[in-house]
Amino acid sequence: MEGLIPCAPFKPSVAITVKVLEVYRVAHARCPQLAIQSFVKTLCDLHGTPYLPYLRKQFSICYNLYLDLRRNSEKTTVLKSLGRDSFSWRLKHACPACMYKLQGEAKLIYEILVTMDGNNSLKRVLHRCKVHSDGDTGTDAEFVMGKSKEYTDTRDAGDNYYRDREKVNEWSKQRIAEMMPKEAIEVCPELLTEISDEPNPCVDRWKNMVEDVTAKMWGIFDETGIFLCLGRHGFVLMIVDMINSGELAKYPLAVVNSLIEHLGNNIGNGYDVGCDFQTTIRNSPLAARARQCNFRCLVGAFHGHAHNHLCQLCNLATYVLGLGCEDLEGCERFFSGSNGLAKSCRYASRFHWQQEITSYIKHYDSFPTYANLSKFITNNYKQAINILKKEEALRTWMREEGILDYSVFCVWLEEEKTFLLRLKEGSKDQTETLEMEYVQKVVNLDTSREKYLVVAAEARKAQAGDAPYTPGVPKAELARRHARQKVDRALEAVHELEEKLGISDHWTSESPQWIATVQQIKQKKYQKALDAVELLVVERIFELTKINQSQTGKANVEIGYKLRRHITKALQARSKAVRNAIDRYNTAAIALDPPMASLTWEQVVDYTFLADFDILRDTRAEVQLAMDTYFKIERAREEIIRLNIEIRRMMTWMRDEGHFLQEGKTPEQAEEDLLPAIQMKLYRQQRGRFDDDHRNNFRRLTKMKGFTGSISPGRAVENLGDIGDVDEMEDSNTEEEEELTRPDNSDDEGIEAHEETLSGLLYQVSMVSIDDRTEPLGDNE
Repeated sequence: MEGLIPCAPFKPSVAITVKVLEVYRVAHARCPQLAIQSFVKTLCDLHGTPYLPYLRKQFSICYNLYLDLRRNSEKTTVLKSLGRDSFSWRLKHACPACMYKLQGEAKLIYEILVTMDGNNSLKRVLHRCKVHSDGDTGTDAEFVMGKSKEYTDTRDAGDNYYRDREKVNEWSKQRIAEMMPKEAIEVCPELLTEISDEPNPCVDRWKNMVEDVTAKMWGIFDETGIFLCLGRHGFVLMIVDMINSGELAKYPLAVVNSLIEHLGNNIGNGYDVGCDFQTTIRNSPLAARARQCNFRCLVGAFHGHAHNHLCQLCNLATYVLGLGCEDLEGCERFFSGSNGLAKSCRYASRFHWQQEITSYIKHYDSFPTYANLSKFITNNYKQAINILKKEEALRTWMREEGILDYSVFCVWLEEEKTFLLRLKEGSKDQTETLEMEYVQKVVNLDTSREKYLVVAAEARKAQAGDAPYTPGVPKAELARRHARQKVDRALEAVHELEEKLGISDHWTSESPQWIATVQQIKQKKYQKALDAVELLVVERIFELTKINQSQTGKANVEIGYKLRRHITKALQARSKAVRNAIDRYNTAAIALDPPMASLTWEQVVDYTFLADFDILRDTRAEVQLAMDTYFKIERAREEIIRLNIEIRRMMTWMRDEGHFLQEGKTPEQAEEDLLPAIQMKLYRQQRGRFDDDHRNNFRRLTKMKGFTGSISPGRAVENLGDIGDVDEMEDSNTEEEEELTRPDNSDDEGIEAHEETLSGLLYQVSMVSIDDRTEPLGDNE
């Protein structure tokens, strides 16, 4: 019978309709938590049949066969005939808004924006044999993991998304050492020191690129996760398997090498440890190519706020020229959905593990990502326009402050970078620290002299006979000697610092240098006291959050009660520490000139955000707000330029793709054979199913105040293929634009037809042929 997939090549006991398998494929892609067992139980409930375990296995056989048929028909019948069956083609045309470049469009600083990150949720257990640890075969003998007992399956289910393991291993430490011998480094030292003048303030902060951290994965996992690279709009560019390790440097290096090789120049890459990875690239054979191709590693907006402040000023998206409003955090959004695959992937074979992930990604690219592409662009456009509306308020503030030019914000940013860099290097801080230390040593010297005068007076009284006689050296004389030694040591320390600082005249409490340094000491004590209060309050907030969690101790009431009691006692102790820190802060605040505002317990308890403490740091909050507003406005202007380019690319790509698939020349077999023609038609419908929605979204965007772009298609730099006369298509642009500007009437007939088709498809779920036998046949048990 047609439309049925059997569970065995001969005398199958179960056959499942193609429509049921397609429903499960789509439902599983939309909800990865939906496993085969749950779906088979649902089918059994619909048929009023008791669930039996062998049905799940038979459904799995049919489903794998169905996926294999889909993969082969798409790859051999459609993609191969269109010349689209290679990794290079898929990567270069993954996102039409980013990669379908047009003639005469404006040049962007970063032509392509990507983001990459690793994720260890999709681990896969390596099936091993159990062997006895000491050769003991008794009942109490312990077992250890032996060799792998998995069947070697050489089939590839990656569909040009995965990078080969061997190509990835070429970027391991050992291979890089072979590629960069010591002799080559000695002859060309810039291989390791290229762009070394750029600071890397987070060099010792992030440890997820250290091999020893996660190299030992308990010995039970083969693939320990995936390393993913996404485009700016969410399309998956490539995947790398993480094998028996954590997030090693070879995975992003392999990704960067492929990006530069296939996509070319001016690539901006977001990575949660982009600052550290930039140093890794400089120390690899990719250094020269990355600099020549203007490849830049950046830090995403979410992870960036956990980085060093200096790192944020250098690598955070807000301050990077040409980045627009992009947050470079697409991987986190992708992982929030793909993590649901973990349950079905954890114990699968390598082939089926890869097949599960690839099926999810293909559906993710074709439906959620492409369907929301125009929505992504229009939402970003509206966001950028709203940001630009703040420019008038910024200009008003600048006039009130006497600031005439926007350039002052860039100057302030560079001054902030310079200040933080000097603090890190210690050039400025060393002198200030020595001056503060000198003042403290002088104070210690004065204190030692005062104590010495008191002790010396007591010693003189003892020698005059006023004190009782004691055998040996008198205590008063011994105390005088010790006090004198302390004075000598203090004086020696003062002389040493005077030589370092070049001080010729001894500072006194009335010296201008003394007064300025005392103020610095008071300010430093104040900052330390404020930091201590802030730290304790943050810890208190976390503890309060923990104690209020409804799940604390839910599984075990007694344990949960003890845990809450323990946290309550810790809060009581923490409260005392906070009160003491507040007292120290108030003492330091009053000592300032002018004094800062004091804190009370009630004020600190009400603080919810860390920004509340910024008010106490003696900074002009409006200056920081004005700087943030200015740089956001600059990024918004860049975003609008990029979006105008992307809109025209989208309009041109939809036109060219439609003409190519509708009128393009296909092989003769596709014209003579019915099956290839049907597959080509389905492929054409899949590629253009959301085009009308995209055009309508762009049409509505043109009516928005502040839109400066055009929805008129252009001429592509590299055509998709034999798409006919481009001039004729350009003549039809006017008709297409007129169609886009017509009133947006809802297509009720189309909606009804779509709902009728969907209802019929769901009805076919019940069309599962299960014979009356309750036992499986042969190998299907």
